[in-house]
Amino acid sequence: MVRSSESLLTQAQREQFTRFPPLDEHLLSRYYLLGEDDLRLVRERRRDFNRLGFAVQLTVLRHLGRPLRSGETPPEEALAYLAEQLRVDAGCYGQYATRDPTRHEHFASLCQSLGYAELSRRLNDELREWLMPLAVVTNQPFPLMSALMDELRRRKVLVPRFSVLERLVHAARVRADQHTYGLLNLPLKGELPEKMDALLSPQDDEPISRFAWLGRPVGAPKAKHVLALLDRLAFVRTFPVQSNLRAFLPQSRLEHLAEEARRLSASHLGDFEPGRRRATLMAYLFDLSETLTDAVLDMHDRVMVGLLRDGEREAAEVFREQGPPLVKQLGTFKSVCAAVIAAREQGADPYQAIEAVVNWQQLVETVREREVVRAEQLDPLHCALKGYAKVRSYAPRMLASFSFQAEGTAAPLVEALGLLREMYAANKRTLPEHVPIGFVRQKWAGQVFRDGEIDRRAYELCVLDELRLALRAGDVWVTGSRKYKDLDAYLLPQGVWQRQLPELSLSLPETFEAFWREIEPKLQGQLLEVEGLLVQGALSSVTVRGRKLKVGKALKAVPDEVEPLERWLSARVPRVKITDLLLEVNAWTRFTGAFLNLHSGKGAERHDHLLTAILADGLNLGLTKMAEASPDPGVTTRRLMYLADWFLRPDSYAAGLAELVNFQSKLPLAALWGDGTTSSSDGQRFPTGGRGKTFGHLNAKYGREPGVLFYTHVSDQYAPFHTKVITANVRDALHVLDGLLYHLSDLKIKEHYTDTAGYTEQVFALCHLLGFRFAPRIRDLGETRLYTPEVGSAYGLLEPLVAQRLNLRLIREHWDELRRLTVSVKAGTVTASLILSKLASYPRQNGLALALRELGRVQRTLFTLEWLRDPDLRRRVLVGLNKGEALHALKRAVAFHRSGEIRDRSFEAQSNRASGLNLVTTAIAVWNTVYLGRAVESLRAEGVDVPDELLAHVSPLSWEHIGLTGDYVWRPEGVPAEGAYRALCE
Repeated sequence: MVRSSESLLTQAQREQFTRFPPLDEHLLSRYYLLGEDDLRLVRERRRDFNRLGFAVQLTVLRHLGRPLRSGETPPEEALAYLAEQLRVDAGCYGQYATRDPTRHEHFASLCQSLGYAELSRRLNDELREWLMPLAVVTNQPFPLMSALMDELRRRKVLVPRFSVLERLVHAARVRADQHTYGLLNLPLKGELPEKMDALLSPQDDEPISRFAWLGRPVGAPKAKHVLALLDRLAFVRTFPVQSNLRAFLPQSRLEHLAEEARRLSASHLGDFEPGRRRATLMAYLFDLSETLTDAVLDMHDRVMVGLLRDGEREAAEVFREQGPPLVKQLGTFKSVCAAVIAAREQGADPYQAIEAVVNWQQLVETVREREVVRAEQLDPLHCALKGYAKVRSYAPRMLASFSFQAEGTAAPLVEALGLLREMYAANKRTLPEHVPIGFVRQKWAGQVFRDGEIDRRAYELCVLDELRLALRAGDVWVTGSRKYKDLDAYLLPQGVWQRQLPELSLSLPETFEAFWREIEPKLQGQLLEVEGLLVQGALSSVTVRGRKLKVGKALKAVPDEVEPLERWLSARVPRVKITDLLLEVNAWTRFTGAFLNLHSGKGAERHDHLLTAILADGLNLGLTKMAEASPDPGVTTRRLMYLADWFLRPDSYAAGLAELVNFQSKLPLAALWGDGTTSSSDGQRFPTGGRGKTFGHLNAKYGREPGVLFYTHVSDQYAPFHTKVITANVRDALHVLDGLLYHLSDLKIKEHYTDTAGYTEQVFALCHLLGFRFAPRIRDLGETRLYTPEVGSAYGLLEPLVAQRLNLRLIREHWDELRRLTVSVKAGTVTASLILSKLASYPRQNGLALALRELGRVQRTLFTLEWLRDPDLRRRVLVGLNKGEALHALKRAVAFHRSGEIRDRSFEAQSNRASGLNLVTTAIAVWNTVYLGRAVESLRAEGVDVPDELLAHVSPLSWEHIGLTGDYVWRPEGVPAEGAYRALCE
């Protein structure tokens, strides 16, 4: 249950509603621009100071929904803006501010003219009812207060005392909690309430409670761990987790309650009143049912991959051992065969011919030698069959636990899964006479079909291997899964997406014809232009040789004069400990205000303790080692664990990061690096070690050691505005759009750069549909192929580069589905990375996947043509990617503890580690930007010429002046006062 209405918000949060916010051009034009009706009212007043004062009251009422308080002064920007419109002196406002009777009279007149009313009891009740559904979605006080303030403005209700608003929000939260808890308790009938309560206490001889057992980590990919997961899933399903109750509650509310349960101990949950306790546990079980379903299927995938990899290693080992004698035997037989063939052609004695190339006794010994190796021993799948018993130990329970569905080409596989399920249930060891085989690939055929019969063990493994591939591809979906649903279930329903389209600021043509009318002239024009420039030899650093383009490297992006300037500026930047740096940045930005308690919605009482927990993530030190390194007796491992559990989450890290990014984007020096409209992204691999090693993933690109990727987006102002953890065995390209769509900063990214790993044709397409310009640096671009509306002969020198004609019919037929996909991603119904991973894995028959790829070919062709003719684009991409590389170096330096290894076992802990590292490096970039700017000012004050053209290449990502090691002591008294800064070095 929510707490009392007192202190619902922190002081910093209250000030966001009670003080004037910083006024930028957007706010000034929205609230302080006087229209004709406004001017008519203003001109009714006599004297300049009355007109200006009246205009101030009018615009403040429109902006804040309240009158100016006694002694409160409007912002200078607002006064100057209004005075300019009225053509009066802004200084005359002082005469108006002291005339209270006039101010009150004017305000009453304004309320009457504009239709504003005070908050009555009836309106209070209406607003509470209006706010309650929002409080069901989120019980966090800040967004509820923000929504309430917007609604007061919309209804033209004067904003009352803040305590009145807090009581109103509190009442709505209480009603929302009661509603939610009541719904979640509905399916708990008979013995279920007592059974739910029993989750929190150990039963009989059990050492831990069932609640603690359910929350254990999933473990490494082993057969016994699959069985353990199935045990937990079976237990969870003894509760009504498959009811349709979830359809009546927002997913965000269920996720919040489930997250709360995960972070609470059994004893803490036991202290809740029964209705709330059982509702929280019910939400947790709903979530856990889907989580465990996906965990079983994911672990099956990894077990099968491990089995196949073991088979490959064994086959390779057999060849290494037996290869040399086998090659020797084959060489002997080849010589003998060649001699026999030649003897027949020449009519010679074959025996003499044989003895001419090999001694007869040697040939006899070669034939009599033991069999060197059987062909099947070199087949990795034959070797993998030795692991059959491992998979067979859990396969019957796994298949019996899930309902698999499919359409089209995957139907035979689902039929085979049903057949195996029946066999396992009946404990049969033989296959029926007729079994589905339409899904058996060529690589499995040699093992499955042997001597005219079907090998049962090979058939079973083939079915289970194809299952994991079909799940990845989306050909097969599973009831009750979050990750492996039918594609249609990820998208907004028909009819709903059309209604949401106007709200999402998407420029999507209604028809394919309208789209093509815009694109075709551009594509045809660029094809002809580039072909003409090739003929003239006028493309910078681009030539055609045969069927290949040769594109020279981009010119050096950084002038030679930048390096000495960077050294000069760095010498003036103060030396600082990382703890002092974070305190100072927090004083500027108050980013710690974004870290709110998941349960109460309040901020942390001790910001230095919160910063300690954040720094433990950022430095990769861990909570225990950080507690040991802190001289503060209040900083214990238990204290840091509490802060990490309740305050450090991906959403709070993202909100705190946004505060830093927004602050840095407004600094003058940052404006020289870019306008915040371009960005780049790249993955940085960190090895996994310790207990986290078994949770890493292998990728041949990075060697044989497991690891994870921290995939980060960085703006043209060097601000890393989004990060996420991805497994090292997936393509970066799937995650490009997540950072562009789901960051919380004020950046308006228009153009985005990646390297080759960040590019696919489907990413090109979805970026275009969502309004982003995608510009990857494609390796071997000279070998790329173009896709054109006409046959290649129409494009002269470009003809060898044309792969094939565009299949425009495919895009036309699926245009509405492409729009539905785009709206669903933009609205957040499905993440871009998830839907792209599904579509990228789909079989060739999936129309939407093919249409998206075809649209991507249009956009990739346009991009390739522009890349060829525009060297400035090549330089922009290079500069953007270099900023990402510089960020990687800083992150590697900051996360130096534990040899840079990520040893966390859970994905959530790894995500916090990535987010903490990103936030700390962003704070360093912010601090460096401020002090580099001050260093520039000091040099210019001394008469030194510091050109903006060179400053545009100076990076704020250096760290040599920052103390990252030693004791982690927080010294608030050492933070410069507001408006003051540390002294620069001489």
